[in-house]
Amino acid sequence: MQIMKTLTTGLVCLASLGTNVALSQESTTKAADTDKKITINLDKLRVGVGFNYNRIDNSSLSSAKDGKASGSQVFFGYALGNRYGTETSIEAGYIKSGELYDNSDIDVNGFWGSAVVRKPLPEIREDLSAIARIGVGLKGDDGLFVGIGAQYDIHPNVFVRLEYLNKDLTQSYQANLGFSF
Repeated sequence: MQIMKTLTTGLVCLASLGTNVALSQESTTKAADTDKKITINLDKLRVGVGFNYNRIDNSSLSSAKDGKASGSQVFFGYALGNRYGTETSIEAGYIKSGELYDNSDIDVNGFWGSAVVRKPLPEIREDLSAIARIGVGLKGDDGLFVGIGAQYDIHPNVFVRLEYLNKDLTQSYQANLGFSF
């Protein structure tokens, strides 16, 4: 039930962002102390929601049972640019999971931020890309993480990602649906 609540919240946020973006293709704000303008290109913005399966492997540490929990997440990102055939972007989000152990309060709920590199794979398929990320988690599973995966573009503005992330305490398998403006 908690997963559906988180996904519903994410979809409502996604819909409201889409409505706002439809009204304006470019947002400009004035810096407080100068006449310079900061321009945010909304064509480089992306948002998404997804499911995750998280696991703590205790077999190498003790004979304790492995911790497992599924959950959901929301994220947003901004493409920084293309160089050497790759796209670099930054992403941030919130992940929510169930308890990793029965009758415990151990979970991986928390915020995260990462740098993402996406390499299109036109030799395989025009709409397929490999992705790699490095980032940091705050709260639930604190610390650095790295990940690899694939992105499939369903439409020029809609994509699906499958990823594996190796976090400080957990391993996370993720399936995400995203929207680029």
